[in-house]
Amino acid sequence: MNMRVLSLVAAAAAALFASGCASTTSLSQLTGQRWLKAELNTYDVLIISVDGKHYIERPMAPVLVDPGPRTIVVQGPPVTGFSRGEQRTLKLDVKPCTRYWLEAKKSSALAQDFEPRVNHTEAVAGCAAK
Repeated sequence: MNMRVLSLVAAAAAALFASGCASTTSLSQLTGQRWLKAELNTYDVLIISVDGKHYIERPMAPVLVDPGPRTIVVQGPPVTGFSRGEQRTLKLDVKPCTRYWLEAKKSSALAQDFEPRVNHTEAVAGCAAK
């Protein structure tokens, strides 16, 4: 390929990439990985379902949801002697164009019981809230 063709291909790819960043929806994102990991006895969670729709097949990918009241089922980490962690339900009023990091808060590292909660939120870059 000559330089002119390469520069045209690069310009087209850059334009396509830039247009893909700007969203026309107001979807929000949920992730089970904590943003801030400094607090003791907090752990990542696995998002099982949102409003009855299951997401277990994509454990590390962010879950895209519409804004509004949501019922989120998460699974905490198992403790020694258990193959799975317990599941808890979190009711959350999801704001448009917001990324939520969820976590499990335990009373101690040996506790199986936990409280699901939001660890951190931030605006989704390039998202257009409706």
